[in-house]
Amino acid sequence: MPPVKGARMAVAALAVAGLSSPLPAVAQAQRQEPTAARPAQESAEPRRARHEEPAGMRQALDATVAAGAPGVLARIDDDRGTWIGTSGTADLDTREPMPREARFRVASVTKSMVATVVLQLVQEGRLSLDEPIGKRLPGWIDGGDRITVRELLNHTGGLATYDRAPEFADPEQYGRRTYTPRQLVDEAERLPRPEQGRFAYSNTGYILLGLLVEKVTGHELSAELDRRIFRPAGMTRSYLPTTWDGIRGPHATGYHLPTGADPGLPGSLRPITRLNPSFAWAAYGEVSDARDLNRFYQALFGGRLVGRQLLTQMRTGVTTPQAPIFPRYGLGLESVGLTCGETWGATGSIPGYQTFSFADATGGRRMTLSVNVQRNDRAVAQLLLSAVDALNRYFCGEPYRLPGGTAKSR
Repeated sequence: MPPVKGARMAVAALAVAGLSSPLPAVAQAQRQEPTAARPAQESAEPRRARHEEPAGMRQALDATVAAGAPGVLARIDDDRGTWIGTSGTADLDTREPMPREARFRVASVTKSMVATVVLQLVQEGRLSLDEPIGKRLPGWIDGGDRITVRELLNHTGGLATYDRAPEFADPEQYGRRTYTPRQLVDEAERLPRPEQGRFAYSNTGYILLGLLVEKVTGHELSAELDRRIFRPAGMTRSYLPTTWDGIRGPHATGYHLPTGADPGLPGSLRPITRLNPSFAWAAYGEVSDARDLNRFYQALFGGRLVGRQLLTQMRTGVTTPQAPIFPRYGLGLESVGLTCGETWGATGSIPGYQTFSFADATGGRRMTLSVNVQRNDRAVAQLLLSAVDALNRYFCGEPYRLPGGTAKSR
């Protein structure tokens, strides 16, 4: 499985890790970086009613830290108000608390927004979900006349994911380089392809979708996201960088565990906040915060960004190998299998940060959770389960249990 695919590596680890119920651990949640060259318009957030803390939520957040995250931030928004909770630290050296309104790299949650732009173009009659990608982007990939836009959106196009190439083994190296979309696609084309028609997660497909948006609209993808998604949804803290390596506004230091490092040794987690995000771009490059992600899913699931028919298609998913925890992937959306049923949204993982963002069917209840680490060792399984437990305690009002057993079973 690709190393930076939301919770995919974590789910693989479930097969080999001993799973225990979330355990209480640590305690509480500023750090500034230079302003970006093209700052987004900022606005003060209106005061909202304070939401009561869901039962067991503190335990779930503390357990996420105990599982190997330096810190975690969670935000809930619904008609009862807003609740923000943190645990752990924003920086392992300074021990600063997690900022309550921290910005972070949302990674593959970016796909939900890119997919929404594509669906808007379909709604406008400028694209078809079932047209081949080679119609608009001839010569970019072999067999482009047989791979549809829909297949790129739901990862059934049979494309390798470029980040499995040796070039992307060490984020401390590739995170300093600048990549063009052509270079990313070419890296993928040198790798063996998975079977077309079956789910195989591919960042390459979303690089092509970003190029498709630019081809059809004649504008940069970042501009289309701003015009079509960020502004209508009130996402004033979100932007898609190209090569600028910082994160503007309050944020936690991001960490990663290098391949082969002993997680038990002091200093094994390495800071990696600054990254040239050109390697991620349309696939997983956006910067945002929990408030804005909750606003996005409120707008999307509330029918303000695409019509109901297309929204239904976005939430019509193909089966994934990550079932039963993340059982289906639709058109830029994935589901999480909670004890009270499937809930849709997305996860994301990029060196420095992991994100979980989900909402109920109407977008009335939203929760986003961010941890300031990416790790692909065995411990990530428990980290994942603790994050899912936090989601379950909010949406379902009870601890998470794996289907077929208790939370203490494998």
